[in-house]
Amino acid sequence: MPKTTSRTFRRRALRRGLGLSSLLAMQIAAAQSAAPAPAATASDAAAADGGQERIQIIGKRAKQARDIAGAVSAVGGEQLEATGAQSLADYIERVPGVVFNNYQPGVSHVVVRGIATSSGNVQGQATTGYYLNEVPLTEPGWTIAVPDVDAFDLARVEVLRGPQGTLFGSSSMGGAVQYVANTADASGFDAALQGTVSRTRNADTAWSGKAMLNLPVKEDVFAVRGVVQYRKDPGWLDNVGTGQDGSNTTTLSGGRFSAVLTPSRDTKLSWLSLVQDTDSDDNAYRIQGLGELQRNTAISEYTDTRVAVHSLRLDQDLGTTRLTAIAAHQDKQQDWRFDYTPVRAAYNADLDLNLTSPLYIESGGKSRGDSLEVRLASAPGGTLDWVVGAMYFDTDKDLYERIGAAGAAAAFDNSSLYGPGAGAVIAPDGEIFNAYYTKVKGRETALFGEATWAFAPQWKLTGGGRLFRTKAEYDQTSVGFSTYPGGPVRSSSEVSESGFNPKLSLAYEASRDLMVYALASEGYRFGTPNVQGLSSHPVPAGSKSDSLRNYELGLRSRWADGRVLVDATLFHIDWSDIQLRLQTPDYINYATNGGKATSDGIELSTRWRPNQQFDWQATVTWQKARLRDDLFILWSGTAPSGSRLPGSSDWTVSNLVNWQFGGDHAPLLTLSHQFVSGGYSDLESSVPGATKHRQGNYNQFDARLRLSFGHTDLTLFGTNLTDKRGVTRTVAEANGVGEAVLRPRTFGVTANWHF
Repeated sequence: MPKTTSRTFRRRALRRGLGLSSLLAMQIAAAQSAAPAPAATASDAAAADGGQERIQIIGKRAKQARDIAGAVSAVGGEQLEATGAQSLADYIERVPGVVFNNYQPGVSHVVVRGIATSSGNVQGQATTGYYLNEVPLTEPGWTIAVPDVDAFDLARVEVLRGPQGTLFGSSSMGGAVQYVANTADASGFDAALQGTVSRTRNADTAWSGKAMLNLPVKEDVFAVRGVVQYRKDPGWLDNVGTGQDGSNTTTLSGGRFSAVLTPSRDTKLSWLSLVQDTDSDDNAYRIQGLGELQRNTAISEYTDTRVAVHSLRLDQDLGTTRLTAIAAHQDKQQDWRFDYTPVRAAYNADLDLNLTSPLYIESGGKSRGDSLEVRLASAPGGTLDWVVGAMYFDTDKDLYERIGAAGAAAAFDNSSLYGPGAGAVIAPDGEIFNAYYTKVKGRETALFGEATWAFAPQWKLTGGGRLFRTKAEYDQTSVGFSTYPGGPVRSSSEVSESGFNPKLSLAYEASRDLMVYALASEGYRFGTPNVQGLSSHPVPAGSKSDSLRNYELGLRSRWADGRVLVDATLFHIDWSDIQLRLQTPDYINYATNGGKATSDGIELSTRWRPNQQFDWQATVTWQKARLRDDLFILWSGTAPSGSRLPGSSDWTVSNLVNWQFGGDHAPLLTLSHQFVSGGYSDLESSVPGATKHRQGNYNQFDARLRLSFGHTDLTLFGTNLTDKRGVTRTVAEANGVGEAVLRPRTFGVTANWHF
């Protein structure tokens, strides 16, 4: 098929509403045969259409999502565009088994199958792993910047539920989220533009502009692709303390660059860079007891996030095997400021100070990471399909937490407890009077492999494992009034461990329309050492990796000539030696292992497409993630056995309906719904008599109408149509109990232009 004809076909097919995989299937068929391919019928389109079920997974081995003996979902680029997705909040909870603890970009956490001990950051490595084109982005220790990659020009987002330790490594205990960005295509020129204008209740006008350019420098040999984007979301919360309306304004800017060299049909060399900055002027939570959309702080509580990832990938066809090597470097940075003024009086009384300006805490840090993975994979389709490889991940992180106030140096000079000259030592910059600086070094090395044996026509047995070694070193320095009159106090600690992470599955394919499987898998993550000497109370040496075992039964089925798809998964998870973040009586955080939990659930995903005009996708998840033992929490009490794990919900439901109308401009109506049942944001909420930090228990309804005008699509949309104040996370802060809520009702218009 000539390239110009192929591109024309692709555009026309998209206008008719065919899915991505329909296009792939038709083009592959055309390429394999000199004879013209037969026209696709409505039945064919319904069977093959691929919002998610026919998307190719590139995670280590090329497979289709619904052919994998495991709980895998993939949201394709066409579906991301059709639903107007920009960030994780716009699509991630349509995946079964997932709860998104939405706060603000860069600090919002995905919880898979209830595996979490908090809805926010924890002392150690997160339980959900994040990846960009197979590059790991979740370093050991306290998480700097949860990646929330803008969805423009993404090929897809893969969500792998259940532990993925065998092929993906540490942190993916609950599951993994992988962003797959489009890379340069040397087969032809391509370009796209997108612009959005919207208005949210209690906010100014929001707007965004995005552009993509794909340029073949030498046809079929070398191409470059660039993406630029800018998005400004004015805030909808009014800070009565600072007098700023719409204080939680967020801006996102950045882009991606890709260069692909294909010197021969057997060799492909790819470069991918991503740079994304996200700046939030004020925290995105309201304060309980104030107005519906109000907060109250003496100063703005900003969050600034920087993420940069650069990777070089080699794909080499060796005939019966394929070599893949990926080298990457990443830099992440996040800076926070919190208002601490409500406790200023306590500091003044305890230290005999006369601070009158706002008291604040600054925290955050930088991380640098280098990773390398090399693997060999067999050509697909044989009796034995295998992959073996090795990986190395080295990270360095600099964290800080410091407290300060304008005039602090003079206040210490005037204190009867310290006296003249103390201020210059305690607060050398005039403001910061106590601080902790931590250097974290982490290293992970691993050998991994997985093989699938088709030992009978309808049976496949898959076995795999990962032999790993992790090491984390912490070096912490304390300065300020807590060490005065002595010099800075420094302490260090480390923890290392090694192990083997197995996986085993058995799949039975009764027909092309029915597959059932059984799977057992395990997950792990970095341990966290504790720095000794900071607390006057004894703390353990640190925590080691938790033990997590997952067992699941799954079904993948097609009915009515592919017009109906039904996938179901039943899972049970045993989680023991849970890594916890606790606190000493003198307020020093430390990590330890303790307690057991289980998570049981059923994930159901269905799709009904009776014709090309109508498409209904629905997911329902029931899960019960609970403590199995009593858990003592210092300063809070004991969370009893049976307590709900934080950041999880027993029920999540989503519905997505697409209705393609005929006639001029091919109107497409999209209606969506999400339900999240109630839950808690932390383990302390389960302690009898403790304040309950609740989240969830809300419905959200959205609608979109797309009209096509040649190369341009115009979409009118409304989100949170009922203007629900759904709470997505609750946290105790110095100024009161903060609640992150759904963005209020928003209306807008998006224009998409495709070459």
